Amino acid sequence: MGLNKSNSLYFQNKLRELRKEHLYRELRTVEDISESGKGDHESSVLNFSSNDYLGLSRNKFLVKKLQNLHISRISQCSSRLISGNTESIEDLEKALSKHRKTASSLLYPTGFMANLGVLGSISDKETIIFSDELNHASIIDGCKLSPSKIQRFPHNDTIELEKTVKNYDDKRKIIITEGIFSMDGDMADLREIARVSAENNCILIVDDSHGDFIIGNNRLKDFGGTPSYFGVNRRVDIHISSLSKGLGCFGGYVSCSKLVKEYLVNKSRPFIFTSALPDYLAEIAMMSMQLATRGNLQTKLYRNIEHFNKIANEQKINSRKIENSPIIPLLIGSEKKALAVSKELLKQDFFVQAIRYPTVKRNEARLRISLSSDHSQGQISELLNHISKFLRN
Repeated sequence: MGLNKSNSLYFQNKLRELRKEHLYRELRTVEDISESGKGDHESSVLNFSSNDYLGLSRNKFLVKKLQNLHISRISQCSSRLISGNTESIEDLEKALSKHRKTASSLLYPTGFMANLGVLGSISDKETIIFSDELNHASIIDGCKLSPSKIQRFPHNDTIELEKTVKNYDDKRKIIITEGIFSMDGDMADLREIARVSAENNCILIVDDSHGDFIIGNNRLKDFGGTPSYFGVNRRVDIHISSLSKGLGCFGGYVSCSKLVKEYLVNKSRPFIFTSALPDYLAEIAMMSMQLATRGNLQTKLYRNIEHFNKIANEQKINSRKIENSPIIPLLIGSEKKALAVSKELLKQDFFVQAIRYPTVKRNEARLRISLSSDHSQGQISELLNHISKFLRN
């Protein structure tokens, strides 16, 4: 039975408003190009919107390993506290703890659920959460679901953060930030944020989904993300990250102390009341970690980032240049124009999504370009040539 007339009109009017404001969204089916650079399907395009920064989602070795895995079941069909826990999951958690230099880790089905699960469980009415204004939607929703008071601080403004934190000496305090910000590509000032947190008795949480396995202490081949990059691993209380970006797999995780893990297992509703990550996905993530920690893929990615910035500078394209960040936003402003450029690029077989409100602020629409170690420098140059032409027109 369908909706009645008045309820149908409500949805139709809301969708009409979105179209009018150039904020309407629809699903689009696209295929990645083959390694030869020629699509396997008529609809194949060069994907510059994926978070597969190291190209591991299509790595031949991993794909073959996945095909050869002895998969006895598709899913455990249970939460981990009932009958869904496996050795594969626990082995991956141990490996992730070593990677993040923490005592424990806890897998979640997605990074989004990890943020909901942490923020909703470790806070209470006597807690203040200080959240960067550009934090990801999963952090925003986690804050909304918590019983705490939320204080948003200006993006990366550690002076304002410290000033505001000092106003709540009598409260439990949590600071949460992304490591590499998902829509701007810049890094949190983690050294200063960690100092503010330590000096004011805060819990520091870093969602490092876009920095994990991508950056770190390159000299030591330690790709532990932004905490490793800034040398503050031990000062971050709770690390939240994803398996679906740097590792090219699926899932999310939290790395923390044994005490915090024990607490999350008992109090985190998105962990307790959802099915476990299928164990074969945990096994393939373990294999992906072995490839991701060698350093050769990061080296190629960094070269692609340098090449992009060089060509963008030559073409006078006003993109944000950030060392070793695979996310490069090209600010357009107008939602209508961002959509138009994105559509023109798609006609040339380049898939670059236009990012609009509410993902970013109104009139700050952009092309979010995601670079991968899989891209060739020729492909990057060709993309920028098309962008330059469309922007001039």
